[in-house]
Amino acid sequence: MNVFLVGERVFYYNSSGQLLKGVVESSSRMTDGTQMVLIKRDDGGTMTLPSASVFRGG
Repeated sequence: MNVFLVGERVFYYNSSGQLLKGVVESSSRMTDGTQMVLIKRDDGGTMTLPSASVFRGG
């Protein structure tokens, strides 16, 4: 089961505590079961994070 759907708006905090926004491009599952989410950031570029560190946007 995917926690986030492709195209869904999401938010996450970077290492400086800044809230960043983006859209889910894809998701995958690692061999240990961790779901990873590839996010296209609103400010350009991409970021891959564990789904547990990402929040749904509105």
